[in-house]
Amino acid sequence: MLCSSVFELANAFRTAVEAVIKTGDIPMHIQGYPSGCCGIISELMGDYFNTLGVGEFFYVCGVKEGSSHAWLEVDGLIVDITGDQFPARPRIYVDKPDAWYCEWELDIKHLAIHDSSAFFYGEERRFLKRVLEQLIRSETTASG
Repeated sequence: MLCSSVFELANAFRTAVEAVIKTGDIPMHIQGYPSGCCGIISELMGDYFNTLGVGEFFYVCGVKEGSSHAWLEVDGLIVDITGDQFPARPRIYVDKPDAWYCEWELDIKHLAIHDSSAFFYGEERRFLKRVLEQLIRSETTASG
């Protein structure tokens, strides 16, 4: 049950992110989505998901062969909407860790929050606000 509801949330969030990105009016460090912005997208998504009361979402960053990748975890599930920046990975992954995730060495794990001390905090909050507005528009269209 949790897996399917979190997948729906993740899919809606990714769809909203993609819609906002298409406008072109986004922070420079998010323009390559999904590549190179897994950390900030996971942080923003986790911060939002933690307001919904469906579980406690943690930001996780792993390292492997000099690279890093970030995702969310909730109750043993991985929630990753940027995995498709890697070859043969799905655009949205919500499931128990598979062999690919097990290859990453844990570097950072903490409650997913968007830290106000972040260098681009203001730009990122505006981006998140636009993503959430897009989510609301999509929900209104779907139910209307």
